Amino acid sequence: MNKVFSISKYEYKMQIKRVSGWLVLLFVVIATMMDCLPTTNNMKRIEFLYDVHYYVRRVFAFDGLILLFALMFLMADRLVSDRKMGRRDLFMVTPIRKQSYIVGKLLGNFLYALSFMYLLLIAALIGFAVFNHVETSVKDYISSCWEVSIYIIIPATFFVTTSSVILPELINLRLFYLLFSVLFLTNVLSVETGATPAPFYIFTQGDLSKMIWQHPRWPTIYIESAFLNLLFMLGIGGLSILLIFVKRKFWRDN
Repeated sequence: MNKVFSISKYEYKMQIKRVSGWLVLLFVVIATMMDCLPTTNNMKRIEFLYDVHYYVRRVFAFDGLILLFALMFLMADRLVSDRKMGRRDLFMVTPIRKQSYIVGKLLGNFLYALSFMYLLLIAALIGFAVFNHVETSVKDYISSCWEVSIYIIIPATFFVTTSSVILPELINLRLFYLLFSVLFLTNVLSVETGATPAPFYIFTQGDLSKMIWQHPRWPTIYIESAFLNLLFMLGIGGLSILLIFVKRKFWRDN
């Protein structure tokens, strides 16, 4: 267990020092402030911005998606670069097991991505508290944070982290970039109506995210669709972990 924490700590430090990640976070925070803050101009476009539940859902449905897309590129080479640069060989000559190495890598990157997602949440809520003129209780703030964590932040971050760290080791890196760029683009271009169930692969604004806030015109929650949405994110992540554990020639011969 100590080896897992040591590897994850090293991985987290290496990732958190990358300037590119902070630049992306800064860009996303600025985009959030321009698009989502409950200012007079924004309220003319979007009438529900005074509701903190709608606000956090909108922030992570769009700006959170952009942040995850950028983090995907920053995490996609973590196992591949270790192999190409010979760092994995250095790990293999030590008494570190394959399981400890993989879990440590995943944990470090998951915490890294989660840190950036929660920094976005903190910045968004500070902006909301400053610009919102409708009284919002502490209970509403807490419940919105809890719900956006359960229904968007944690499952979506798990899905993107496991896929980004592991899949490039199993398939060609360029193919991974192509497939997931198409997936993210599909998510960006998806138009939510609320009148029908959303496709299960829409992972930041799908039916699972509707558990946070429902449009008054379409209050129906499609439970089966939301379950499939969650199953897609957790299932792809879990399958990725399983495949890397059973992959041959990944680690030294036992």
